[in-house]
Amino acid sequence: MKKEKKLFFFEMKNKFNLFLNKVTHKYFTGILFLFLVMIIFCSAIKNEYTLINSIPFSEATFLTTDKLGNAYVIIENQLLQFDSKGIPLANFSENNLGMLDYVDAGNPMKILLFYPDFARLIILDSKLSQQSSINLRELKINQPLVACNSKESGYWVYDREDDQLKKIDPNLKIVQQSGNLTQIIGYKIFPVRMVEENGFIYINNPATGILVFDRFGAYFKTIAYRNLTNFQVIDKDVLFINNNKLFRFDFKSLSETEVLLPQYDTIRAFRLEHHELYLLTSDTLNFYYF
Repeated sequence: MKKEKKLFFFEMKNKFNLFLNKVTHKYFTGILFLFLVMIIFCSAIKNEYTLINSIPFSEATFLTTDKLGNAYVIIENQLLQFDSKGIPLANFSENNLGMLDYVDAGNPMKILLFYPDFARLIILDSKLSQQSSINLRELKINQPLVACNSKESGYWVYDREDDQLKKIDPNLKIVQQSGNLTQIIGYKIFPVRMVEENGFIYINNPATGILVFDRFGAYFKTIAYRNLTNFQVIDKDVLFINNNKLFRFDFKSLSETEVLLPQYDTIRAFRLEHHELYLLTSDTLNFYYF
């Protein structure tokens, strides 16, 4: 009898630990982001942003970051990589594929570069060495407007020719398609940015807002913030710049909160990673710690 009781309590303990691990995993990311926003908000109120470095850049057209804190800037069709303190690490340029439009560094070991003029994706490693090149026209994707990495391996591309969002697997096969979006949502889109985060794909269509799709490419909803040029998704929150101010949109409560920033006349782009804030202005790239 004692043996059976011990076995019963042992099994119950294991089940409880398993349940606790699942709950912890489910809510940890959300709690971590909420904590991050609270730190940013408090830092802004107390003016506790610490400027680490400021690099003069008058021609920079794009800014992104990775989870390691590295920053990536496009300037004169060249990709520059910096660490979290603004120290140059590497650079990459390809002058035979037209303009470099977008960089997805969500996976720092598989950095995606998008050249829409030639419908080409270039994949780099963490040192900005080229690993592969994908000709989208060979996949019958002739007019790609936006592209990004998929967290589940592969790539997402929006093809203007047949008005579809398409998922490409690592074997370069099209495995998911949204269907004709004009027929689904009732209007033509002209997207400028796309990113996948937490099982959703977010497409910035400035005329109507950020269109959200599920992991199968099915249209879900639109976040009606128009004319955005820069946004970032962290957990299930969308952060964006509007009129030189940073706002946080809570995907669950549908509430909006302003996040105070250091003051600049023109903020072209921003990024948040851990305790780092990156701001691209009209003439500088600024690295902050908070």
